[in-house]
Amino acid sequence: MTHQAVEPTTAGPSPHPFTGRERELGALCDDIVSVGLHTLAGQPLPHCRVLLIAGAPGSGRTALAEEFVRRIADRYPGGVLRARLTESGGTPVPGERAARDLLAALARLGTAVSVPPPGADDDTVTAALRDALARRGRLVLLLDDVAHADQVLDLAPESRDCLVVAVSAGPLTGVPDVRPCTLGGLDRASAVAMLARYAGSAPRITVDPRGAEVLAERCGDLPAALTLMGGWFGAHPKLSVLDATRALDAVAEAAGSGEQEPPAEAEGEDPAEDEGPSGRPRPGAGHGPSGAYRTSGAAGGHAGVPEDPDEDEDDGLEDPDDGDSTDRVGGRTARGDRVDRAAHGDHRDFERRTGHTGHAGHTGHTSRADHGSLAGHSSPWVDRDGEDGPAAPPRARTRPPAPLVHTFRLVHDSLATAPARLLRLLALAPAGFVDPQIASALGGCSVSTAHAALDRFVRLGLLRALGGDRYQVPGCLDPLLRAELAARERPADTLLARARMLERLVRQLQACRAVCEPAGSPARDRMAELPHGLRFTHPAGARAWLETRRPALLAATRTAVTESQGALDTLARRLVSALARAFDAHREPEEAAPELYRLHELVLRVAERGRMPRERAAALLNLGDLDARNDRFEQALVRYRTALDAAREGGDEQAAGRAMESLGACYAELEEWERAADWYGRALEARLAQDRRADQEAAARLHGRIGTVHACAGSWEEALRAWRAAAAAFRRLHDPADHARALAEVARVQQHAERPQEALRTFKQALAVAYRAGEEGLAAALELRTAEAAERVGELRAARRHRAAARRLLGGREPDTGPGLPLPRGAGRKGDGDPRGPRGHSAEPGGAGRGRVSRGYAAERERDR
Repeated sequence: MTHQAVEPTTAGPSPHPFTGRERELGALCDDIVSVGLHTLAGQPLPHCRVLLIAGAPGSGRTALAEEFVRRIADRYPGGVLRARLTESGGTPVPGERAARDLLAALARLGTAVSVPPPGADDDTVTAALRDALARRGRLVLLLDDVAHADQVLDLAPESRDCLVVAVSAGPLTGVPDVRPCTLGGLDRASAVAMLARYAGSAPRITVDPRGAEVLAERCGDLPAALTLMGGWFGAHPKLSVLDATRALDAVAEAAGSGEQEPPAEAEGEDPAEDEGPSGRPRPGAGHGPSGAYRTSGAAGGHAGVPEDPDEDEDDGLEDPDDGDSTDRVGGRTARGDRVDRAAHGDHRDFERRTGHTGHAGHTGHTSRADHGSLAGHSSPWVDRDGEDGPAAPPRARTRPPAPLVHTFRLVHDSLATAPARLLRLLALAPAGFVDPQIASALGGCSVSTAHAALDRFVRLGLLRALGGDRYQVPGCLDPLLRAELAARERPADTLLARARMLERLVRQLQACRAVCEPAGSPARDRMAELPHGLRFTHPAGARAWLETRRPALLAATRTAVTESQGALDTLARRLVSALARAFDAHREPEEAAPELYRLHELVLRVAERGRMPRERAAALLNLGDLDARNDRFEQALVRYRTALDAAREGGDEQAAGRAMESLGACYAELEEWERAADWYGRALEARLAQDRRADQEAAARLHGRIGTVHACAGSWEEALRAWRAAAAAFRRLHDPADHARALAEVARVQQHAERPQEALRTFKQALAVAYRAGEEGLAAALELRTAEAAERVGELRAARRHRAAARRLLGGREPDTGPGLPLPRGAGRKGDGDPRGPRGHSAEPGGAGRGRVSRGYAAERERDR
């Protein structure tokens, strides 16, 4: 998942100890100022300087980039921006999403940015980012885990003052004049020092320096492998360096001979003890008390959602877990196969095909001629997630080096059954982000037990601590965790764990929104019933939680849609709804609009896959509203027409009426008055067929909208009929304020139709209704309108009297020239409730195709709005 951060520009001490790589750091610093090939050829560089740090997973490429950026930060007062361009699972991050997140980071710094509207194409958004970066001045853009050269070219600014540091597994041959730095293993002294640092304070490394060098060599001198080995060595204080080397050699020999362990199951279990005839799960089999699960009854399908475990109950993560627990989400369970050689196969075959041994034989900074040699280190091993529908395909991922695989297997196999299973399930963590609540839901254990397990994983080098209770799965371990999960866990169990996690996130989001509700509201009462760990005490804390988890929450919605093959569609829709409501409560509408657009697109995808016309219509209406609010009326018209067809297919009269009304509003924005009146008339017919008060209110509003478009077209008789019908409808609804406003609109149409006497009488009627309603502000505006009407017919004394009355109502203030008249709901007042047009109102902008009188009417309406 894309994420970025902005750091101070001063170069202070590194937050994480950094060992070795001094030669590479020096070469990178030299590359900043060295003359490039374009300069030598007399051609200007089309973008800023790009430095590439390339290496295999686990080579410490990201740590080197971070250390390099820390050391040069004082040269770039504009700050440091970060973005990760590959999601967990290997899917490249779309350029539009990465650019929007970086634009948001620049906006938080105070940089004036022009944010493209939701739904804009990638080129528009990335161009806006490049312009904003160029205006920012000297800054560093750190792009981690770059999948292909186009990602760098889309984001790199043209300003020569900026610097891009790209981190990738292979060469970026499509980037002009890129400066590559290829990484292998650490030098041996640094490797031994790193091993000693993670192994703890015991003198076992010091008393056996030759053995430590051999152990570092077995780890390929790779920082990730050394970290894992040091964590494992520190967790076994009674073992010597020679014992650790022998243990690692045993794992390597088992991998080389093709020997693999069976899927993790409780010792002495019968694999079929929880299954009945024909392999079906017996009642009670499953996680949690008595295998309980809850079924969501939302329309369009159902999914088994496990009950959240009691927050105070310790489920004993260290105890063996039932390896045969089942889940009814996916129907009949499937038993996990043995470890597949495609995922954990013969590493010697990989080395033979690629020539990559994982050792330190190619350490250092490469020359320009050697830049293309990295292509030989790529592997045909591809980790592809099962996605359906249009989505960016996962890239061909470089296979983790054999030493990293061996050390990971050593650490994984040293864990007890339950912690090892939790570790594997962390592959399901959204965007690799983990906290105790997510781990508790994935493992089906208490929060305290999950928190203790996460801290242990950090000590073993399996997780990175982000501060507080937040953790991150290292990117180099993600494919290994996914391979272990696929090999050792049944698909039904994996689906159940994902369902538990999504249900927990839904409950947290509901609490995040509920804390913004007033005390005593139903939402607050529901939040009070949640366990303590899921509640929030203050809106500020809820907003901080939402901001820190935002990338992970968005990633969870995407994976719920793309990786569950439709089995968790109901949970996915609930998560989207809860996330959208939380954004509405804690973020500004303009700030949340791009993410809401993506969420509605996910709902549309789920609805189309599940053949749910009602949900499809709702998603299309929401997308159409966002398009229309950003003046993309042609796209909005397509959305609304498709939504109308879906609503009719699903028998949803409310959605159909809203779609027709929105079509009318779009045509009004395009100044196609006849079509607007036609669609408003169809929506009115649908409302009149119903007898609820909400439909009666909507009918009154639609009468007013029909009157508005007819008046803008200069059809005064039709406009008078529609506005009189609106006034009568509001009178029947006992809504005197809107009744008065509708009468004022009748009078205004009469003025433009050259009926001044009738207009004056109607204004007086509206004024009387406003006084009866007790609306002083409305009465003041109507007094001024009545004064203008009186002046038109020559009643100057009456005009002065009405102006004096308006002055009294305004507290002695002199009324402004051209007063604004609060419009009735039928006139398109903003926020008049659903169903509404694309902007919540009908707009009548001036246009060259209308006559003089209709232009004047529209101008008055625009002024009054």
